[in-house]
Amino acid sequence: MRLGKWMRRTDRDLVSASELAQLGYCERVAHFDWRYGAKRSPEQLVAQDRGNAAHDQFYQDGLAIARASERKGRCFVATLALGECAETSALRAFRDLYLRRTAPGRQFIATYYHFGPAACDLLSRHPRLLSAVRLGLVLAGRMAARAVARRLAR
Repeated sequence: MRLGKWMRRTDRDLVSASELAQLGYCERVAHFDWRYGAKRSPEQLVAQDRGNAAHDQFYQDGLAIARASERKGRCFVATLALGECAETSALRAFRDLYLRRTAPGRQFIATYYHFGPAACDLLSRHPRLLSAVRLGLVLAGRMAARAVARRLAR
């Protein structure tokens, strides 16, 4: 059969016999698993356990960060410098939307919570330094607010 110019076939239009056989095989395996239950190999079980452990660790890390973030007050540099304001809320939202989602971000948060009280003590004794930090935090808060707005607009 001869095809016109507009009906020419390409390789991606064709399905190989191997692909068709694989589809039939997959259908039979799915039916067998449905009827008798899926059987996993020892390697699959080990990989599943490893994945479950990673998910559990991620969840536990998130809980620890959430517990640490519940404590408000002077240990938070932004709260000390700015008080409760839009910039402070934007920085918290940035922490939750961006930093908590990555391992380096969570490490940064843990480091911040570790050194935050000492930084607050230092800043409370040096008002000029606190003023400089305040200016930087206002700018950072505004940038964080823009980033949060972009993320929430998606």
